[in-house]
Amino acid sequence: MSSNNKVYYRNFLTMLSGNTVSQLIPFLIAPILSRTFSKEEFAVLANFMAIVGVIGIVATGRLELAIPLPKEKKRAQEIAFTGFMITLGLGLLSILLPIFAFQVGKLYNDPHLPKYLWLVPLSVISYGFLGLTNNWNLRHERFHSLSIGKIGQSIVNNGLAAILGYIGWGIDGLIISWLLSQYVNIFILLVGVDRKVKTKDFSILTIKSTLKEYKDFPMINSLHAFSDIFFTQFLLFWIISTYFGIAELGLFAMMNKYVRAPIVLVSTSVSQLFYVEAGKAINGNYSMVPVLKKTVRTSILFAIPFVLVVFFFGPILFKWYLGDEWEMAGYYARSITPLLFFYFIISPISGLPILMNKQKFAFVFSVAGYALSVFSLFLASWFGKDFGSALWFYSGAFCIYNILLLYWYYTMIKKQNAGIN
Repeated sequence: MSSNNKVYYRNFLTMLSGNTVSQLIPFLIAPILSRTFSKEEFAVLANFMAIVGVIGIVATGRLELAIPLPKEKKRAQEIAFTGFMITLGLGLLSILLPIFAFQVGKLYNDPHLPKYLWLVPLSVISYGFLGLTNNWNLRHERFHSLSIGKIGQSIVNNGLAAILGYIGWGIDGLIISWLLSQYVNIFILLVGVDRKVKTKDFSILTIKSTLKEYKDFPMINSLHAFSDIFFTQFLLFWIISTYFGIAELGLFAMMNKYVRAPIVLVSTSVSQLFYVEAGKAINGNYSMVPVLKKTVRTSILFAIPFVLVVFFFGPILFKWYLGDEWEMAGYYARSITPLLFFYFIISPISGLPILMNKQKFAFVFSVAGYALSVFSLFLASWFGKDFGSALWFYSGAFCIYNILLLYWYYTMIKKQNAGIN
């Protein structure tokens, strides 16, 4: 094995070990949470997270993704500073959201949701700060810190939720635990980071210069990320709670959390390495085919056994582990197994359009794919299908989109490779 491959797999195992522990914790505590909180309480958390996510995903103008790209440290600091200022601005702007609390609760058919909207500004700021600190550590290949941060976040999010739920905090416990865990991770990632910067070097001119050079991130990638959360959470959850019921949303949210966890476990580790290694390939003008092959090969290795287990044993596992009332969540998991397989493959290489400067087309492509998927779910409800059947429609439409997306990624890699030869 070459030295480059050794470094790649050593870094992968470092990230994977941290992600494994961070994802193992919620699985260990899941039987407690599922028996402490009701489906409806998890639905409120899901709706809150959808609202925070649709704002928080663009909190930095997506400039955190640009931090690993420049060779000069000073330029990376300027990017981080600009993202920091955008986060503060958007966080302050989101203070206006609680004014419309009644309308938001009515829209989601959720009377409990308005009570928690005052926490949205703090949550949005945590989104932005965590993205910036995460990618700053990634730039400096501080994979150990990234792993420790994820573990600390997972302990606080799940452990504290179990404690607060036990003493009767209800939905308050779920939301406060999540928010505190965000800031715990930020704190951990800041430990050991060189924070000695000359503030006089940063000004409004710095922001203007950064936004001009990296305009595709706030102008294109932000819209792309926003559409992702908007269609896959914000709009999706609204359709489920409105047309299928708040209890169905609770089952779906719980299912989605635990079947997506292993995918996040693998894809986060693999995608961060792919982003760094592919960036090096482009800057060094050499082929990224080897790192792409390693990435896809690793993803498939985990995808096949996972999907098979979910399809054949999903209902049994959910009933046995989470309790009788969660058995239906296992059937819902079975309905989206084709989608889960493609998540494994696509997620780790989803940063490719950014590296290849194809963000505009990626945005248009994704909006079309997401719209098709969500519309298929709405169409199923229109024809009176039950929620489980509707999920098969949703999953099938999403698979069509992902197959086309993979083909596009393949053509991009092929063109990059041809340019080198």
